[in-house]
Formats: sequence, C-alpha cells, structure tokens
Amino acid sequence: MNGVISYTEDPRDRWTNYGSSNEKDWLTIDFGSARTFNQVKLYVFDDGGGVQPPADYLIQYWDDSSGWMDLTNQTRTPAIPEAFLNTVNFDVVTSSKLKIVFTNNNAYVGLVELEVFLHHTEEEEQAIMQVMTQIEHLPSQAEVVLSDKPAITAARAAYELLAPSQKGFVTNLSRLLAAEEAITALEAVPPPRAIDVAILSAFGDAAGHTITIKLSSVLDITYVLQADKFMIAEDEASVSVMNAVYDETDSSHQTIKLTFSSPVLWNATAVQLSIQSSAFKTSNNEFNHAIPWRPVITFNNLDLSLDHRIGIDDIVQIIIHPSRLFDVNQDGIFTQEDVSDLLEQISPSIN
Repeated sequence: MNGVISYTEDPRDRWTNYGSSNEKDWLTIDFGSARTFNQVKLYVFDDGGGVQPPADYLIQYWDDSSGWMDLTNQTRTPAIPEAFLNTVNFDVVTSSKLKIVFTNNNAYVGLVELEVFLHHTEEEEQAIMQVMTQIEHLPSQAEVVLSDKPAITAARAAYELLAPSQKGFVTNLSRLLAAEEAITALEAVPPPRAIDVAILSAFGDAAGHTITIKLSSVLDITYVLQADKFMIAEDEASVSVMNAVYDETDSSHQTIKLTFSSPVLWNATAVQLSIQSSAFKTSNNEFNHAIPWRPVITFNNLDLSLDHRIGIDDIVQIIIHPSRLFDVNQDGIFTQEDVSDLLEQISPSIN
C-alpha cells in the first residue's frame, strides 16, 4: 500500500480489523482509473495473539455493470493463509477497484502491505522478448521494400498471439506499425510495367576497366541497379561486372557505367553486351525488357592511329573508310547521330 513491509513495532505500519465482531471483514483499493493486473501479494501480520492469519480470504474486482466479481482461476501460494507473504495469481483482469474479503479465524486479521501486479511467467517474458526481437529485425520505415512484407506479416501474427496483458510490454510496437504503413504505401503504387529500352551507345574506356552505356530512356536513379543482370562477353568469354552505377556527370540521367575488378578490356576488340530484364528502371516506373547481345565499341576499336588516345584523326579515318564505320546506336545505318557519339569519345593523350 505504501511500500513499507514491517512486522515489528518499529515502524508500526499495518492495517487490521482489530475490534471487529464480524465473521468477515473486507478491504478495498480504489486505483482511481482502470488498471490491468493478474497477481496480488498479501503480507499477513501475525502477532501470535489477537491478530493472526485469516481462516480464508477471497479477492474480487469491480465490474461497472455487474458490481463485485470473483477473480477466476485463483492460485494461492501457500494454499492455506499463513503469516508473512501470500501470493495469489489469477486470470488477467482490468478494473478500477480491488476487494479482499477476509474470514476471521477466532482472531483479528492484519496486513502490513498489499501489492498488485501485472505479472508474467518466465515463459510469458520469453514470448514477449521473442516478439520484440522479431520486430526489431524489421527494416526502418524508410528502408522497407515490398519483399519485406512476409517478415512484417509474420511479426504482426506473432504479436497478435500474445495475451492482451503481454502486448502492453512490447515497447517497439511503433516499429511494426511504421513498417506496416510503409508496405501499405508501397502497395498503393502501381507495379512497374516492362518496356523496350534501346541502347544508344556502349563504349569501353582506355584503361579497360569501364563500359559506359547510354540508354534511350531517362532512368530512375533511386532504383538500385542490378549489376549481375549486365552480361559481358570478351572474345566469347564471360566477364563479371563488379559494379553498376549511374553516371553522375550525365544530367539527362540516361547513362550507366559498368566497372570491372581488373582491366579486362585493355586489349579487347570483340566485346558483347546483353542486359537482362529489370536490371534498371525508368523514371516512368517501367522496368526494362531484356536487351539482346550487341557489340561494345572498345578503345582499341577507335584508336586507329595507335597513339593511345582517341582524336579527330581517328574519327576521320572511321568516316572515310566504309569498312570501319560503326553503327553506334545499332539502328542499321551510319548517320550524323553515330558521328556525334563518336566525337564524344575524343580524349586527351594518355601518359
């Protein structure tokens, strides 16, 4: 009642029904508002004379529509009232009042303390912690993607299996709610459709580390590029792409750079590129259809003068020799657009 548990005269801090002639007496607690609980601890006073443990007791709760009601499934430890601590567990209940009815035992009854708890067993505590751990492993709201839905749904199901009294102890419920809100928002967005996207150009760099791809559509640069969906073959041997990134220097957001762990294209002349479906997404929320194999124009293809740079003289040699014409955009003809793309490859000297 006040946290003081004293069975002595110093301090003398207890409640008794001393002087009562009733067969039964009761003690009530008004919490002031509804509380949820499932355990009561009675600290019974026994002075060996006029105040002794009761013959029996009954714990009740207040129901606004039915009045005082007996608690269900009461389990007492000890089973027969004794001096000192008596613990009673029962089904969880929510009420604003608690009442203890004592049956006197040829003496008066006294309590030095009364405690009311929402108590959990070790198994219940473990269940709560398992749910909290499951929720904690969910991504933050900003990082949720549609593939996270099964984990979010499983966390919600685990939470709902908890008893009402246990749910209030799940302190990270807000993380689950935020993840569910993110999934709802993602599902409200129409799924991407697949479209044909053309490769306008594909050039290898002088160092042999990079292929630069320019596409016909503006790209969604928030979408994570799938590097393993860019297929490269150098002289018919497969080459693994280490990384695929957007070219930040291209303000039109139409360019992707593929990089390799070593200068695999340094001496390459026959390089092929293929892109699998959904390797990238356009700004119109559209995934790419698969793009068939097509040639990549390497540095060695363009450096006709063998001076380790691409200059205007190389471009002129390409234009004036029909056998060397590059259909850069693979549209079937050599046009001004191809020339413009080739001129963009003019580079400074390599030392």
